[in-house]
Amino acid sequence: MADTEQSQVGSDPAFGRRTFLRQSLVSIGSTVQEFVKHRDAPSIKESIVKPISIQKGWVRPPGAVDPTEFLERCTKCGDCIDICPHESIQKLVNDETPAIFPSKNPCQLCEDFPCISACETEALLPISGLNRVKMGVAVVSASLCTAGNGCNACVSQCPMGALSMNFSVFSVVVDPKFCVGCGQCQFICHTVNDQAAIKVLITT
Repeated sequence: MADTEQSQVGSDPAFGRRTFLRQSLVSIGSTVQEFVKHRDAPSIKESIVKPISIQKGWVRPPGAVDPTEFLERCTKCGDCIDICPHESIQKLVNDETPAIFPSKNPCQLCEDFPCISACETEALLPISGLNRVKMGVAVVSASLCTAGNGCNACVSQCPMGALSMNFSVFSVVVDPKFCVGCGQCQFICHTVNDQAAIKVLITT
């Protein structure tokens, strides 16, 4: 059969061209499939550094202990939720534990922290001052930040003075030493832009 095909290729130029074109199309198809597969797959860098907190979109209330210990101590009583004067604390749908969604209603950093006082199981521990709050830290996506178009609304809204403008690259900069993760910057960014360029990530 192979000798017959070789004979046909040698005697029929059209047959040779057809064979060549067929093999070329198969090769191109395989190349396209490989490109699409690698294009759509997350890069190694993305799969490693993409914080899971971005996918969750929430943080624990002020004074929350270590995540594992929090789940052990929290009884889901809802006292911290009920007492929050700004209705910032909500129940997570999956386990009914308290959480704050910065893009919807950020923590207003009450001076007396009524949510902590209401917690009787020490899932939320007393804090000596606002600068001791550590719910997370805000991170800016330079590619999404519209500071280059004149927006810096988040800077003036930060109650801790943790945000500033970097005019050399026209982007907002977060100082993690002062950021407490209240999410007020994320809320205002989400309000004035189509897509929030600043998000609070869980640091624990």
